[in-house]
Amino acid sequence: GAQASATPNAVWPLKDREGYVTVPFAYGSIAIWQGKRAPEFQTHRWHVYLRGANNEDLSPLVERVIFQLHPSFNNPTRVVDQAPFHVTELGWGEFDIGIKVYFHDGTEQGIDLKHQLQLFPKSGEPSMKRPVVNERYDEFVFNTPPESLMQRIHMCNTRLTVPTVPGSLVSYATLEPHFTPFYYHDELLRMQAAQRRVQAETELLKEEFEQVDAEHSLLTEEVRMLESGKVHPQ
Repeated sequence: GAQASATPNAVWPLKDREGYVTVPFAYGSIAIWQGKRAPEFQTHRWHVYLRGANNEDLSPLVERVIFQLHPSFNNPTRVVDQAPFHVTELGWGEFDIGIKVYFHDGTEQGIDLKHQLQLFPKSGEPSMKRPVVNERYDEFVFNTPPESLMQRIHMCNTRLTVPTVPGSLVSYATLEPHFTPFYYHDELLRMQAAQRRVQAETELLKEEFEQVDAEHSLLTEEVRMLESGKVHPQ
């Protein structure tokens, strides 16, 4: 089964002044071409999943994820009740996968997501060595969550580790090297630093504008006084 290990983030979760709590996550798919000898309708091994943005273990918060596959698959409604929230199949075509996320506390309605399964690279030929990765970053945002829910959110601050199954090509553990690195917290710190720089530059420009405006007003007054004292020729 899945296990939780070291804390992946020093800052968790993100909480703003209005009481909104943000939990970053990612969802997407990874597809591996099976080669020229693959059966006609099994050209790709693909995986669809929902994970923490830095592969945190979301199971203390997320109770269930339902993946709605194309109706041509056997049992197209796949219910996953524990981490990793992951489904893998063999197929040949691209389609939209519905993803519904439910939380343990039950007060929040399920959240609906939609993902486009991508099997083929945007450029170049398919390769058995280069999986096609299509991931998206998103956030769960809770408005002033109760203490019980906050405790669950804090418990998510551990990295999900799944034991590798020797020789298995369908294990979730084989996917992690291909995950997109969403360094959200580092990016947030960079954004905050950039915002501070912009604010400082804005204040400086404001002071310069006020100085120029004052000089302009002074010059305008001098011109007015000169014009009022000017003697026009008869």
